[in-house]
Amino acid sequence: MSEQDSAAPGNGPIMGIDPGSVHTGYGLIEISGRAVSVVTCGAVSPKTAWDLPRRLAYIHRSILELVLTFRPKAMAMEDIFTHKNVRGTIKLAHARAASILAASLSGVPVFEYAPTLIKNAVTGSGRADKSQVAFMVGSVLKLTGTHGPDVTDALAVALCHAGQESLPMERASLASSNRGSSWRRLSPKDLEALGYKIDPNS
Repeated sequence: MSEQDSAAPGNGPIMGIDPGSVHTGYGLIEISGRAVSVVTCGAVSPKTAWDLPRRLAYIHRSILELVLTFRPKAMAMEDIFTHKNVRGTIKLAHARAASILAASLSGVPVFEYAPTLIKNAVTGSGRADKSQVAFMVGSVLKLTGTHGPDVTDALAVALCHAGQESLPMERASLASSNRGSSWRRLSPKDLEALGYKIDPNS
């Protein structure tokens, strides 16, 4: 990995992630003035027969490939919440980490948003259900075909981040209480300190 690979991309699409150990949804959107369009979207779905470490490796490699291909300026995802099923929460945290690592290794900042803020940004109601979110995402982005909730949720969080970026400074500071702080970008020195071998000629 070169220092150029670790530098922040600056301009580029916004990447939304809906993490999961079975399906990790992703959606990249491009903003041009008042127009918004989908660059690409889909889901990373490792084989259910694989054990968790192999599934996490597959998710990480797949998201890293997308990041390196499309060079997003930011990755956004829903802030973690606690399931009634503790094992489910742990698996979700692992899947989130696989995507976060892919972004951090590529110098892409990661932002987390409260579920209610995402729903409110897309539908106007923090209590909207998944079907309402999917409907509004489809309407705003003029989606064609059928997309699962993993994909529409990923696009929803990308739209939420786009909305936060466009807020005036004073409103953005008020909204920050509902937004998780961004993960710090990892520089080549950071990566070397963590034990990664950085090849300056790669």
